[in-house]
Amino acid sequence: MTTLAQLQTNFIHDCLSGTLTIDKTLMAKDLDTQFISARGLMGIYQRSAIANITNSLRLSYPVIEKLVGKDFFQLMCKSYIVKQWPTTGNMDDYGESFSSFLAAFEQVKHLPYLQDVAHLEWLFHQSSLANDNSYFDWTRLAKVTSSEDIIFSLSPSASIMSSTMPVDKIWQMNQENAPEISELSLDGTRDTFIVLFRQGLKTEMMTVAESEFTFLQSIEKGLDFEATIESVKAVDADIAIDYYLKNYIELGIISGFST
Repeated sequence: MTTLAQLQTNFIHDCLSGTLTIDKTLMAKDLDTQFISARGLMGIYQRSAIANITNSLRLSYPVIEKLVGKDFFQLMCKSYIVKQWPTTGNMDDYGESFSSFLAAFEQVKHLPYLQDVAHLEWLFHQSSLANDNSYFDWTRLAKVTSSEDIIFSLSPSASIMSSTMPVDKIWQMNQENAPEISELSLDGTRDTFIVLFRQGLKTEMMTVAESEFTFLQSIEKGLDFEATIESVKAVDADIAIDYYLKNYIELGIISGFST
């Protein structure tokens, strides 16, 4: 007799194993197949599982769905799901590799911006789930005597990305009450630098200059402040480091430091 634990394991396997076959439907011996085959019955559960997982992806990638249309989005999701089944029951963790999947998906290779838009949407998703900022200790910072001793850190809800596509404008154009954007170049010749950060319950997006991006990227890499300044000065020798440091701390993008 099959134990309850084994039944549960077999059920999960059949729901998440891709194409069901007669000899690989593990639930076959424990199902009543008088009116419907085990493969047909488990296929019903599998289709339901795919629909539920697709709904999860829809919540994470609403702009991608708008860009390609509901029906084609469902088709893409099914192709993705059967190749990349969830490994946990927490759907908040699922879908990180969707952007790389889109890059290789033959039917959308003529839409090179989709991969980066998906990456941006995943960063929005992560930001919404991240821990709140800790209180920045200005008093402790004032006591540090050497910039070489400081390593700043980004907020848990902050992230950065760059793209050769205007993904910020594409994302904005697909929001409710979006402002009209008259020009949109998709030739891939101009870089876009983006910072995401959460204030309260809302994640904000800023498009920044390359020097500011380099500043935050250096912090993300864990460079000390001296090395960070060197990296930024190589991009823009006239950048006002003190101003941007204060601004990013006040916005909550930089939330702490170590010495």
